[in-house]
Amino acid sequence: MILFNDKKIMENKINCFLHIPKTGGQTLWHILKEQDETYMILHGEYFREFDKPFSYFTMIRNPIDRVISTYYYISSYVRDPLHEQVKKMTIEDFVDHIQEDENEREYAKNDLRSLRLRTANLATRYISGGNASNLEKAKINLNRHFTVIGLTERYLESLYLLKKTYNLSNFTYKKRNITNNRKK
Repeated sequence: MILFNDKKIMENKINCFLHIPKTGGQTLWHILKEQDETYMILHGEYFREFDKPFSYFTMIRNPIDRVISTYYYISSYVRDPLHEQVKKMTIEDFVDHIQEDENEREYAKNDLRSLRLRTANLATRYISGGNASNLEKAKINLNRHFTVIGLTERYLESLYLLKKTYNLSNFTYKKRNITNNRKK
């Protein structure tokens, strides 16, 4: 069973999946939904500590691959607030919008400046608790609170580690066939 962002989870110990976008997280949702035990999924939220025992696991991805995946996702997903703007961009234009911003702050979801919050140092931002520049805090959190840090590029091996660590029951893993409509 899975719960999303639930601050009132009733379990004695919280097993929490920190979902960093574009790392294969929705596949994990389906696997965790098949389990008897309850798992909390932090989706659209950053690392936080709880008032009862907890452990985290997450998936991370090569940052370049994740940025490219984000570009193709936004440009093809009509419901994304930036879809209309991004579908007219090249990948180079997209990357230009995520360059350093010394006044980094949150912008409206349909503002292209929000791309930086969705792409730059995303793993560090999520794992540190919200600060993309705080690599040291992210490292501390990883060492203290994360039992498995999977790699999207090694997805099956990461699932194996999760299965062993959390004693997951048998599950079905269906590799999705994804085709990119990339312009050549």
